[in-house]
Amino acid sequence: MHSRISDSANSSLLTSRINLQRSRLSVLQERLATGRRINRPSDDPAGAEMVLNLRTSVKQLEQFRRSAEAVNLKLTSADDALSGYENMLDRIKTLVSRGLSEVSTPETKEAVAVELESLKNSILALANTRSGDDYVFGGTRQNVPPFDPLTGLPAASSATPQYVQIEPGSPPVASGVIAESVFSDTTATIFADLTNAVAALRGTGSPAADRATLTNTMGRMSVYGNRASIAHATVGASSNAAGSAVANLSSSLLTINERITEIEGADFAETAVGLADAQRALDATLQVAAQGRRSLFDFFN
Repeated sequence: MHSRISDSANSSLLTSRINLQRSRLSVLQERLATGRRINRPSDDPAGAEMVLNLRTSVKQLEQFRRSAEAVNLKLTSADDALSGYENMLDRIKTLVSRGLSEVSTPETKEAVAVELESLKNSILALANTRSGDDYVFGGTRQNVPPFDPLTGLPAASSATPQYVQIEPGSPPVASGVIAESVFSDTTATIFADLTNAVAALRGTGSPAADRATLTNTMGRMSVYGNRASIAHATVGASSNAAGSAVANLSSSLLTINERITEIEGADFAETAVGLADAQRALDATLQVAAQGRRSLFDFFN
């Protein structure tokens, strides 16, 4: 017994094939336009999940890199400030030595006093240096400058070094040093010492006391120089760590982004060939469908 496929079944089959080929054509056109093989989770559920996890990692690493770059920028500002500070300390020693000279005249001492006052103001500006919104030597105290810009008095609130984690799984690094460890000690601040030196150069009425003050100032400048050297070494170590972190994170991000492209990226040549094949298949199916729709009257000419 012979069975016959009805016209409605043929029509349904052709319609299904046409829709399938149009869907395939649409997918390939989208791949070609976006350059991606995965444009929605349904294109490749497993691959889409991998890409999602990798993109989450990218966001985390980018946050660490931003932190490392911010720390590096702050440390660069601290390094520049400390270099300038050490140069000024050397100049102060030279000036105070000149003021201590037996042949120093009142005019010379006044010139030295004027320059010391200028250097004191410059050091005060360095101590209150900012990197963005942060005080470079502020540490955890960022609501006020380390020293009063007018009087040179230290801030009333205390501070501790600020630590920032700049790489996943690594210990935090110091984002700088605090002003207390550089511009002062338990005895005094450099601003108070320079104020006393200026007063001694101009004379307080006791030449012996003035000379003792200037001699003490020379020793104090050596103390500040040692503290600046220690701070400089700390900043240098943290700067090396931050620079290394930026390089490591940038390399990791490049690797992950390449992996994302490898998973979801579409091969242009392969997609173009597939698109051409899909278009030909659709055209052929449409031709067959068009022939199948010819009625009996088409044969009576």
